[in-house]
Parts: sequence; structure tokens; C-alpha cells
Amino acid sequence: MRRTFHEELEVLHKSVLQMGCLVEDAVKGAIVTITDTDPSLVTKVIVGDDKVDQIFNEIETNCFMMLATQQPVARDLRLIACSIRIISDLERMGDLALNIAKASPAVNEGKPLVASDVLTRMGNAVSLMIDDALQAFTKYDVSLAESVEDQDDKIDDMYIELFGKLFDYGGDHEISCAIKSAFVGRYLERIADHCVTIAERVNFLVKGMG
Repeated sequence: MRRTFHEELEVLHKSVLQMGCLVEDAVKGAIVTITDTDPSLVTKVIVGDDKVDQIFNEIETNCFMMLATQQPVARDLRLIACSIRIISDLERMGDLALNIAKASPAVNEGKPLVASDVLTRMGNAVSLMIDDALQAFTKYDVSLAESVEDQDDKIDDMYIELFGKLFDYGGDHEISCAIKSAFVGRYLERIADHCVTIAERVNFLVKGMG
């Protein structure tokens, strides 16, 4: 029975990573929509979000079933508890990716976002954070998890840079485009925050209560 339970834990670990890969793809796809006006790219992000929601429900159900039937302790319990929290972060990241796509030029009559260069740089940096956070969970790597937390400072700096450009822009764009840019920047900043939270979960999973 215990061997079967550990096999279930391995499946759980892989399922969380699978969900993470789907979210990573969604975020990368959303970043492309910042400058690309192809509406099919937005559709792809929407479809991807449906898949993320589906796997979220499956993993959450399995986690609660294991808690109810196996009564795990120590690291096994931490893995299940952390997995529940991590998939919640991932699900929210998927939602934020969808929000970015919905603010893109493709669904706003092709009108470009303001400071799209800064937004793209933010997006690329956030993508690296997602990849590192998932790798940290894959390998139970505390040092990599801690590096994710350090990367968040760069996102905050770019977020400040974005608002500097939004305040200084010369009116060549409609004000609605500037507002959408501010929202996209906020969505990216929030995704980075969720990456930090995942990294903190990994730290707790490996180290426990200390």
C-alpha cells in the first residue's frame, strides 16, 4: 500500500509539472500578443487556459483524495499541501496570461500598446522566472528557488520603467492604449509574484519548518 502511495505522489509531482508547462506556454503565447496582431494567437491562449483549468481540477481532486485516504505525514504531507498551493498559483498565472492576451492589439482593432518594448522585456524576464520556478520544483532545488526570488527585483525595476514611459508618452497613442499597457504591466508583475510564491513553496517542501 505504501509503495502504491509513493507512486501516486510521483504522478502528482509530474501532473503539477505538466500543468506548469501548460501555464508557461500560455504566458509565452500571451507575450507574443503584446506586439503581434494575429487573432489566432489570442485564441490559442484562450484554449490553453481551458486546459489549465481542467488539469487544475483533476490535480486538486487527487490531492484531496490522498489526504483523505492515505493520511500522509512529514515530507509526503508537505508535497501534497505544497502541490495544492502551487497549482493555485499556476491557475492564477494562466488567468493573468489570458488577461494579457485580451488586452492585446489583436482584440483592440490593431491599436498598439504603449511601451511595448518594455512590456516584451518584462514578459521575457517573467518567462525565465517561470522556467526556473518549475525547474526548482522538478529538482527540489532550493538554491534555484532562491534565485527566482532575486529575479523579482528586475521585474519591479522594469515595472517602474514602464510607468515612467506611460507618464512621458507624447500623446501619439490613444489614452485607452496607455491604460491597457499599464494593466498588462501589472499582470506581468503579478505573474512574477506568483513565481516567487512557488519558489517559497519549494523551499518549504525541502526544508520543512526548519
